[in-house]
Amino acid sequence: MANNFNWETSKSDMLKYLLAADNQQATSLIKDALSQGVSAIDLFEQCITPALREIGTRFESLDIFLPEMVCAAEIIQEINEDVISPAMETNSDMVMESAGKVLMATVQGDLHDIGKNMVGLMLRVNGFEVIDIGTNVSPEQIVVQAEQEQVDIIGLSSLLTTCLPYMKDVFDYLTGKGIREKYAVILGGAASSQEYADNVGADGIGHSAATAVIICKQLMKDRSLT
Repeated sequence: MANNFNWETSKSDMLKYLLAADNQQATSLIKDALSQGVSAIDLFEQCITPALREIGTRFESLDIFLPEMVCAAEIIQEINEDVISPAMETNSDMVMESAGKVLMATVQGDLHDIGKNMVGLMLRVNGFEVIDIGTNVSPEQIVVQAEQEQVDIIGLSSLLTTCLPYMKDVFDYLTGKGIREKYAVILGGAASSQEYADNVGADGIGHSAATAVIICKQLMKDRSLT
């Protein structure tokens, strides 16, 4: 990480650019930071993620509305695909042997996928096979896909607290089918908390891509010991 990089200014500027729908300035901020030696993962987790979290908070409190939130997400998606992801892949050692198989989905009612996509990328570069079934996915479909793909881990994401009941439905469907023990289930996204994860019986919760990788590696290690 670049020692002199100003994270507070970068977060503030990123939020400002996203709210102003200024794709060019937002992209330039990330490119300039990379040129200064700041790592792509640090940029995502300490600059982009806080800005997106603040936008989600403002949307839920009606300080901004759907068009602004969608526009911000589209800008970050473009930055992620064109700048962040290539930078990470260029500087990461790919692991060829599969570390495990992870199904990822943003739950029903939520269209956010930036954080999920970043977690997927980080898992892939750490040797995991990732099956990403997208956004606004029903609990039933998540369970069906997990069975079809024979995954080890199910990753559920949501930015909106209104969608938390659909996360719980996934656990209920797994339990109802008698297959809950077949899968480790982890949660992510701004809506989930440790208290909520404990209440629904999740196997882990992480609010960063790096944490998600650590959790998945530990879950696979634990599964190999049972």
